[in-house]
Amino acid sequence: MRRLLLALTAIAAPALAQAQGFTPSRSLQLLVSFPPGGATDLLARAVAQAMASELGQSIAVINRDGGAGSVGAAALAQARPDGYTLGFTTSTSVGLQPHLNPSLPYRLNSFTPICQTFELVFALAVALESPYRTAADLAAAARAQPGQLSFGVNGTGSAAHLAMAEFVRAADVQMLHVPYRGDAPVVPALLSGDIAAGSLAASLADAQGLRMLGIFSNTSNPYFPNVATLPSQGFAATQSVIGGVLAPAGLEPPVRAALERACEAGLRSEGYRTVAERLRERIAYLDGPAFGAAIEADVAAKRALLDALGIRP
Repeated sequence: MRRLLLALTAIAAPALAQAQGFTPSRSLQLLVSFPPGGATDLLARAVAQAMASELGQSIAVINRDGGAGSVGAAALAQARPDGYTLGFTTSTSVGLQPHLNPSLPYRLNSFTPICQTFELVFALAVALESPYRTAADLAAAARAQPGQLSFGVNGTGSAAHLAMAEFVRAADVQMLHVPYRGDAPVVPALLSGDIAAGSLAASLADAQGLRMLGIFSNTSNPYFPNVATLPSQGFAATQSVIGGVLAPAGLEPPVRAALERACEAGLRSEGYRTVAERLRERIAYLDGPAFGAAIEADVAAKRALLDALGIRP
């Protein structure tokens, strides 16, 4: 009997250890779907530092940008679901890009949502030297030069692209779409005059000293109270994007639970709150299941808009 009990204990020990959670024995990596220097990248680095403190292991941030976030999403989907490879990306990268490009090697169910950490609000921005001081100024110039003025966004089919497409439709004008690998590269293009306007995270536009002509939202942004919303200026254009930490599909429940706890604790920490405040980004935490449901709802709404606007790759 004693031998039987010992044998059963030996068999049960690994399962018990797994049930108790996930304690990483080496560094993790966080794949970011956009280039360094953008709003998503800066938030990812803050989240990585906060989660690393909770997990007791460092988290290396690796930028896998391109294809409006699809390059990084594909790399994450194909990673081993062991908890050591995570991704930091947006709902549009994981759910909208496969709709635009069915040949991509992933679908929305290729991922395990861990936690939502942000909701980015976009601004219609121009360089400080730009002659356009209001959204109406830009619309009037575009109307006078059909198809000549260009705008830059972080890839075809991104939320920023949808925002600008809504503005173009609301203003009843034609503008030239120029896609970039992320929102950070839009900034030098604006400053050099390569593009007339851009849609990018309001926090990044402010940090880079750009002139914001309006916020893509029905409600004013508390961080930028002096910037009018586009709807209040007569342009029905309201887009934001949610995002956060995901893992490959097939993650074991104890591993997922441990990562969720680390994310929640990290986001509630004083250190992360200080960084988020400095970046002028509101913390928008949701746990894994709620984040998954939010992604599905956001993607469904954006797919309908994408089709209505006739946006194709």
